[in-house]
Amino acid sequence: MKRRLVGTVAWVVLLAPAVRAGQMSVYYSPSAQVEYEGTGYRSTAQGWELKVKPLSAATGFVWDHDLTKGRSLNIQYWRNESYYHREDGNALSATLRQTGLTRLAFHNVLAGLRVPVKERRLAASLGLQGVRETFDRTGFVFNGNATGETACSSLGGIGACLGLHGGSKGVEPKKCAFYSDWDLMFGHLFLTTGRPRAEGGSIHRDGYTYTFRLEAGVSSPRWRCGLSYVRQLFQVQFPGGASLPSGAAASLPINKTDFFGPFLNLSYVY
Repeated sequence: MKRRLVGTVAWVVLLAPAVRAGQMSVYYSPSAQVEYEGTGYRSTAQGWELKVKPLSAATGFVWDHDLTKGRSLNIQYWRNESYYHREDGNALSATLRQTGLTRLAFHNVLAGLRVPVKERRLAASLGLQGVRETFDRTGFVFNGNATGETACSSLGGIGACLGLHGGSKGVEPKKCAFYSDWDLMFGHLFLTTGRPRAEGGSIHRDGYTYTFRLEAGVSSPRWRCGLSYVRQLFQVQFPGGASLPSGAAASLPINKTDFFGPFLNLSYVY
């Protein structure tokens, strides 16, 4: 079964360039900023907010493949390199401060169809988006006391996204030349889930996203090398929240993650 699957993938990779043109790109940042804020109802009466803002490496993979003349399929995948970082919290009561260490890992996938709207330099994009985040929390200090507790939670969302794409990507130079490329996408998460979850609260199960990428560099007929600025935001909401036996928050219903930074990118044009 594994050999058959590997063989199928290999044939697709080999035959795809002969059928249509396209581009595969890898993005890397040694110091992308991730800023997470969790707020809202939990299973105690106090309001709550948690923040963790690690600076970490991040990667992105983008595949563009022509389907018909002027139309293309675009698939993007972005992730961070997670590690434990200080998390801090503020409550309505000054005595209920919570600190600890949190390892936040996120995955962001977008897949959409691009249709040109003006001379192939501007295209409309319509597609689907999926977001997943995991939180490993430890080292809780709640109300001045180390609790010795740990907590693992995850959340995710699926929705639709709509936006624009532009730049000089459609030009095929015969020699080295400068190029530019950009994306702007807005999304709405129609279905979101979180675990663990406690009943209660009035938060709706939905969310929203935006994705922005601005890129420029040098291209040849087969290769492109550039510098990009990427910014992504996704807010995932679901009812409820959960607390540990000590009273420390283990998960929250309103979860906003802002991801941004400069990226180096290398592309292969086939």
